Amino acid sequence: MPSPFQPDDTTPDMQKQVSNDSTFRHTRRSHLKTLALLPLVSSGLLATDKFANALITSCSLAPSMTEGPFWVDEKLNRADLTAGTTRASVLTGVPLALEISLYDDDGQQCSFDPAANVQVDLWHCDAAGAYSDVSGNGQANTIGQDFLRGYQVSNAAGRTTFTTIYPGWYSGRTAHIHLRARVYNAAGNTTYNFTTQLFFDDAVSDVVYANAPYNTRGTRNTRNNNDGIYRGAASSPLVMLSYADSGGYFGEVVLGLAGVPLSPQIRTFSVTTRNIGTTTLPTLISDVVIASSDTGSVGEIYVAAEVGGRWYFNNGSGWLLIANPSKNGFPAFFRGTLGTTHTITLLAGIDTSVLGKANLYVGYGLDNLNMLLNQRYQLVHVLNG
Repeated sequence: MPSPFQPDDTTPDMQKQVSNDSTFRHTRRSHLKTLALLPLVSSGLLATDKFANALITSCSLAPSMTEGPFWVDEKLNRADLTAGTTRASVLTGVPLALEISLYDDDGQQCSFDPAANVQVDLWHCDAAGAYSDVSGNGQANTIGQDFLRGYQVSNAAGRTTFTTIYPGWYSGRTAHIHLRARVYNAAGNTTYNFTTQLFFDDAVSDVVYANAPYNTRGTRNTRNNNDGIYRGAASSPLVMLSYADSGGYFGEVVLGLAGVPLSPQIRTFSVTTRNIGTTTLPTLISDVVIASSDTGSVGEIYVAAEVGGRWYFNNGSGWLLIANPSKNGFPAFFRGTLGTTHTITLLAGIDTSVLGKANLYVGYGLDNLNMLLNQRYQLVHVLNG
């Protein structure tokens, strides 16, 4: 009988099990969020990590960009940037639910480590092209108003979420949102201060701007390809958009921040693996150390093998061939309360001499998407490498 690792092991029974297993059913919401992580932004792709390449897109390295003339430190701790105003060009704008995930940057590419406790300020213009609390520089006097401004602090997964509207346009600039990331020490002093801007696909902006209230201002005179700030960066972060269930858009962007202070609590995840068998008949034992922030939560541990470009996942009883795991989902090896350390047997009783090279991975998360977003997985062993 063929090995469960064998790349040609695609029997109808196995295919039926893969397609019918309820483990792989995603809600529409989680499916859209997973799609938003597919290779749409490739500049930061981790070419050395096949698991990452197969399952998610890594983050884009955030380029430093000017804060512009309309930055005001309002100190507004709020996720809903449309709150507290009666301005029609805010309230009638196209809704945008925005999720921003931040990761550490080692100088060349984004690392696996979420950037927690980062204060993220957003500010942008309304559907009429106006910023709040400014005057001059081509802007109407809105002093005393604070629409479309606010900050949130990134959680343990490096994530912040905002409710806002699709930004409008004004002469000389394409559609964009300003972002400032800051970190403070215990004394309240700023230890990290970084600004960049987020951009949108011109084709989506064309659709939005063809409708009220955006279409009352005529045709915009600047697109991405002739916006000096967009073109001046080596890579300009694009917000990945999908339609939101409640109307408007759901947007997602994943950014790497250069030099952000470390978050030791997140870095406690690790896996060590030992072979207590032989080279051809290995018994691989892994100790999975769970991040302290997740200890006590109900979650899942995943065991995966990549053989000849195909992906197999162990569901605790056997190995299943999974086609396109980022789309179809994948089963858990273990599900239950996450302790400090889990000792699991990855592989036993299989003659691996006929397999060829196989890369074994272990990871964990509260679910599939949580593991991918937090990038809590690692290559733990190479067979016949």
